[in-house]
Amino acid sequence: MTSRLMMAAAVAAALVSLPVLAAQPLLSRSGDQLAPRVENAPLAAAGIERAPVSFAWALDPAQSLAAPAPFVATSRSYWEMVDAGSLQRGLDLPLTAADAVIQVSPTQGARALAPEQWQVRDPAGALAVDKVVDAQQLRAAGMSVGQGTAMVRTGRSSMAGNYRLQSAQAQGRYVVQVLEPNSTVALHLQASREQVLAGGSVSVSARLLDDGGTAALAAGKASGRLLPAGGEALLVAPDGRSWPVPLVAGKQGLTAQVTLPSDVGTVQGLWELQAFVSANGVQRDGKVAFAVAQPTARFSGQVEVDAARRTVTLPLQIGAPGRYEARGTLYATGPDGRLRPVAQAHSAAWFDAAGSAALALPFDSVALPRGYAAPFELRDLQLQDQGRMAPIESRAVAVTF
Repeated sequence: MTSRLMMAAAVAAALVSLPVLAAQPLLSRSGDQLAPRVENAPLAAAGIERAPVSFAWALDPAQSLAAPAPFVATSRSYWEMVDAGSLQRGLDLPLTAADAVIQVSPTQGARALAPEQWQVRDPAGALAVDKVVDAQQLRAAGMSVGQGTAMVRTGRSSMAGNYRLQSAQAQGRYVVQVLEPNSTVALHLQASREQVLAGGSVSVSARLLDDGGTAALAAGKASGRLLPAGGEALLVAPDGRSWPVPLVAGKQGLTAQVTLPSDVGTVQGLWELQAFVSANGVQRDGKVAFAVAQPTARFSGQVEVDAARRTVTLPLQIGAPGRYEARGTLYATGPDGRLRPVAQAHSAAWFDAAGSAALALPFDSVALPRGYAAPFELRDLQLQDQGRMAPIESRAVAVTF
């Protein structure tokens, strides 16, 4: 072999041994959550871990990953705040099924009623109390209730119709809650997203359905007949602030278009949309929750891929000091040419100031299953603000290499 050929072979071998670096933009699809900007925000949590950490673990490619089914909140109950006059005259409670549960709780300053001081009558006017449980018994069962709270059950032989709750001794205001576990009428609530950025929007569907009841749902025989209904909704923040939200009627039921405020506050927790719906005297209320994040950071710029080491370095734009985490799932091409999940990686670090930064997902620590190789895809990429417990960005498919 001539010296020129030997030199060429040595150069080729050296090039093969070097990592293959490539810069490319992150991909995005409809439905991804992308932060259009970054903002500064106070960090309420103290004692946050500051040491960087990154790790990965293998996944079984034979076990496919599927996104969880959209959560649907189902309610067969309702509640209302009533004054003493309403209870003294008699409060109408529309019930659609037997064996309903009615709970009465005095608010602050209201008179605590003994169970024998209030009564429930059925549509025929007869007393309709099968069992009474007082506050002491409810606490013994693990319920946190105030003094004077009591609960009654109408009984399995009770009929549907308008019942009457009454107490001549009522003074002040009371919360009346009605649960109908055997009713076929339920409010189904579903949010279009489980997480949203401050200032963004989410839509919530509210459908009052004759779904056949819990037994039919368990047996997969739900009917799902839509009932024409009206109602109203309330957006409630973790710090107690609230905003009225209209429910708009349409062919598929009621819909709320919820716009989140830009100022989400510093109290951590889920936001709720509470819906109050009725149709033909039947009342239901329920709530659906979602996470709201302030965009304190985002993926920004060109992602760097080391294909040889299967390491993906993600550039960040930091808007507020804090601890941020990136996580994602690596898909590799199997012997049949199909992409399947082979590894998942997490990486987190503390960043002291606003500006540019990066997090790397180290898939190289996980050996590929036999027969799996490139092309790869990085899927389900997420950016989390760990200190504020906020999901900032998510991408279904982020990188191909």
